[in-house]
Amino acid sequence: MNLICLAAGKGSRFGNLGGYLQKCMYPIGLKPFLELSIRNLTMSGIDVSTSSLTLVVGHFKEQIQSYFGDSYNGLKINYVVQDDALGTGHAILTAYQKAGLTGPCVVWLADSYIKPTQFAAILSHEMPVVLSVAPDRDPAHAKIRVSMDDQHITQAWEGDSDYVDIGFWKFSEDIVQRMTGRKEVEYRIMPNLQDAIVDGTRIGHLIEDEWLHLGGTEPTPEINTLRIAARVRQLENMETDQ
Repeated sequence: MNLICLAAGKGSRFGNLGGYLQKCMYPIGLKPFLELSIRNLTMSGIDVSTSSLTLVVGHFKEQIQSYFGDSYNGLKINYVVQDDALGTGHAILTAYQKAGLTGPCVVWLADSYIKPTQFAAILSHEMPVVLSVAPDRDPAHAKIRVSMDDQHITQAWEGDSDYVDIGFWKFSEDIVQRMTGRKEVEYRIMPNLQDAIVDGTRIGHLIEDEWLHLGGTEPTPEINTLRIAARVRQLENMETDQ
């Protein structure tokens, strides 16, 4: 299984913090935000000796590369530079082309906190294409709202449920190759997944209780960041206590 983390964004919704800090490197305790999810990946049961992680980098890429180097807890790390900020769909396809990847992949956004149980669930999911969703009624997220039944995503873009895509996916290689089929300002993942659904692709889902990410702007980017940091620290303390 290919593992890809998208960490090239400029942090345009990160307030003034994005002017000097790659968003995913925001500190939680003494660790960058991204490190927590990479550590959780290595704790998910995945065989790190036969796996590797491709980090797609761009904005302040040196902050990520200098911190993580070429491995983490035995997991090999490769870097692919997305020279042009053309969207998340373009970033995934760039990773495949520049790193020479083949086969399926698990992908997440670097500004999302992913738990070990989430990694384990998506890696073992029986369907080849899977979205993770969580409840969210923020009007700003209307485009990434989904529609779904008990087993499948029926609409991946501008759906009508209370659930939104949270930036954590499993894709087959043929889905990756479709990621620049439609351009919505950028080559975004969700519109291209919607086109795949229209063409007959069946997409499974994992339902989460919450979406923890640093991209929120309500009531301000700074307040959202502090709120997310506090919640993540709470979850980390719970894991330690166990």
